[in-house]
Amino acid sequence: MHRRDLKSLIASGESADVMRLGNGKVLKLFHAGVEDGVMRRELDVATRASEEGLLVPRALGWQNIEGRRGIVFEELDGAPLLDPKSRWRSLRARAALRKLAECHARIHQCSAEGLIHHQHDILWVRILSAEIDETLRREALDRILVTPRGHILCHGDFHPGNAVETPRGVAAVDWSSGCAGDPAADVARTEMLLRYGQMRGPSRIALWFRQFAAELYLRHYQRITGMSDAALDYWRLPVAVSGLSKGSKMHRPALIKAVERYRNNAK
Repeated sequence: MHRRDLKSLIASGESADVMRLGNGKVLKLFHAGVEDGVMRRELDVATRASEEGLLVPRALGWQNIEGRRGIVFEELDGAPLLDPKSRWRSLRARAALRKLAECHARIHQCSAEGLIHHQHDILWVRILSAEIDETLRREALDRILVTPRGHILCHGDFHPGNAVETPRGVAAVDWSSGCAGDPAADVARTEMLLRYGQMRGPSRIALWFRQFAAELYLRHYQRITGMSDAALDYWRLPVAVSGLSKGSKMHRPALIKAVERYRNNAK
């Protein structure tokens, strides 16, 4: 296939471009330098999610274009759950965050038994590359080391930008960080992305809106699943430290303050 066969660019991210192929198909075309293991993980986990009955784009196979490798997916009929250009304080954001929590809870009802991609390993690699002092690195790694490996399906990067509202409900997209693991760590990751992800506008105002969004998501998720505060508290330190890895788009000053708070609470 050649680039001229592509219809249009749908989205562009750090690791890939999503292009429309036509006939109800899209191509997630990875950038040069993305590791084969990341691409393989996305195909494997997206396939597993579909087999578990989740509403996800169905993976249809590999496709190469001009030296770049990609995965062909079925195209979803829908729109982002929350437009990244919209304000967090909008009424629509409240409903969207509740839907996000409900979709996340459905993902965590699925088994990942047999998947070779694991949350422990992903966090471990990110923590090793984090720009932090060695004492903190060891504290974060120790949390992972002494915790049994979970076998529940986890998205690994679930936020409003990776949720699409369709006529059939909310679909989870972009499974490149998907894995078998502990739902509490997956929820802690989403909380971190909501609180400390890239911010638009004045940072103080953006941070306040993000705290509100994270709390709304967490309260609703815990209400419908019964997940305890203790389960979340355990994972917050290693997940937050993993967000300080090289190339991370987290709001570093705010996340560092959170890491110190989690560290103190653990003592």
